[in-house]
Amino acid sequence: MLLFSAVAHSESTASDQTYRYEARMAVLNAGILTLDFSRRGEGYEFLGGFKTSRAMNKYYTWNGLFASKGAWQDGKPQTEAYLTLSKSSDDGYKVTIYGPKETRRMRKASEPFETIPTPQGVDLIAALFLSPDCFNGPKVHDGEDDYEIKLLKRRARNVSATQRYYSGPGIQCDYQVRDNKGRKRRIQIVLAEINGNTVAVAASIKIPLLPDPAFRLLMADAMPSESAEKSTATTAARL
Repeated sequence: MLLFSAVAHSESTASDQTYRYEARMAVLNAGILTLDFSRRGEGYEFLGGFKTSRAMNKYYTWNGLFASKGAWQDGKPQTEAYLTLSKSSDDGYKVTIYGPKETRRMRKASEPFETIPTPQGVDLIAALFLSPDCFNGPKVHDGEDDYEIKLLKRRARNVSATQRYYSGPGIQCDYQVRDNKGRKRRIQIVLAEINGNTVAVAASIKIPLLPDPAFRLLMADAMPSESAEKSTATTAARL
């Protein structure tokens, strides 16, 4: 299993952090996203997990683990390896293994791996949640498919929220993302410095005819990480 560490563009000491995000769709608690993130020198690694809530399971289920390893180049993340293991309402159990020369995918536990075209760009989590500033494309990917991404606007803003979430100065990044079918989505990310690392403290996605999925960093859970595997063990056990 990959571990994760995101690289600072300047020299820094080793940094291991755990971030937990509450996911919501309107008033519905949709689940929890967990990221265990490590920066060392010019390399980064992260291990993430998402589990839909009991309330969300009535409409849609996506539980999974994802891992990435890469390096900072000119202040931007560059993905070297990416892994996803997921179980959802759409796909059942699925595994995708991304590498610089080849990407392999297993759609069902009963089927063999197949080779698919390697997606271009940087993995979505590193690009949007863990970059030290707004990501300036041209592409991001989820290990399986790539998406064109365009930074529409970058501005400083002040975030105001209850004690449960982050409040303070931040950078708002407004993006337009287009998939390989030509469909466009707007994504808004707010970055801020937490325990010496710049990370996303809020994120939202515009989806036509549906409530906007939104993620907010839970400040009580933003802490140094003891073990990436430990904090995502529950999600892994339920796949």
